[in-house]
Amino acid sequence: MTSMNPEKDVKTLTSRREILFLYDIRMGNPNGDPDENRPRVLPDGTFYVTDVRLKRFVRDFVNSQGKDILVGNVEGRVSNLTGRVSDHLRKSRKAEANGRELVDILLESFIDARWFGSSLAFKEDKGSAKLEPEPKTLTGAVQFNMGEVLHRAEEIRIQGTSLFASAEDKRAGTFTDFAALRYGLIAFNGVANEHSAKLSRMSDEDYDTLLEALWKGIRSAGNTRSKVGQVPRLLVSIEYKPTVEYQFGNLLEYVKLRARDGKPEEQWSSPEDYVLDIDRLVARLDLRKDKIEKIRFDVSPDIEFSDKGILSSWESLGLDD
Repeated sequence: MTSMNPEKDVKTLTSRREILFLYDIRMGNPNGDPDENRPRVLPDGTFYVTDVRLKRFVRDFVNSQGKDILVGNVEGRVSNLTGRVSDHLRKSRKAEANGRELVDILLESFIDARWFGSSLAFKEDKGSAKLEPEPKTLTGAVQFNMGEVLHRAEEIRIQGTSLFASAEDKRAGTFTDFAALRYGLIAFNGVANEHSAKLSRMSDEDYDTLLEALWKGIRSAGNTRSKVGQVPRLLVSIEYKPTVEYQFGNLLEYVKLRARDGKPEEQWSSPEDYVLDIDRLVARLDLRKDKIEKIRFDVSPDIEFSDKGILSSWESLGLDD
């Protein structure tokens, strides 16, 4: 396959992939509204999580594992692309880089650029050549829809006070007041496109790193108060045969929850309150099995399926092994 740099032979994503990813949160805020920092909600009462929030979980995880990321903070400051390119040029003992070479530097250095792309905005460094990347906007190989809570959920308000002793042995109090969901099972659908991967240079290995970062990033994000109740529950990777031009497009349509013991959805507090019904998903996948190379998955031991559940032909990702 050809890369953006004709001198390099980069083996990119070999086929189309689709991702179904479910995780839950208990007594937390999965994605704060920018105005009131409340859980985000649609007019029909459905709570949702943006793809930007999911990508942040992924980026933070790979960064914690020692991989450089393009979109993030460096020593408490927002990423400066010009500075990062300048650093790379200094290490490479190059005087300057222009056009496509700039994009080459970013794609070689940052895995999140290969996944999600970027709007490549640069400033000019004094005394250096103009930084003009080609293209100025790069579409990533991986796209996620907005995530949705799959059931009716209840927003609650958590209030309280905390007391701290000062050096003068005085007591000072601070108020706790934040909005959260009693419980929510959130589902995301994603697509990895092999054609876009040729431009962004995303490889099969990069894709596997993404799956790991989805699963482990949700859990590791629980070091903040609003995200402490997050747990990954189900991850399915549908991997089509090479050259197959097909995808389902919205796997969420084939996933339903069934209440146990008639408990109202708003009162759910864990997977013990429902069973996960993926029978339609299994049936749809079976109808298109001639197009599918393999299906890989990981699942929480707390999840109970309604009937068919995971098939024996699906391969375990083993992300918690």
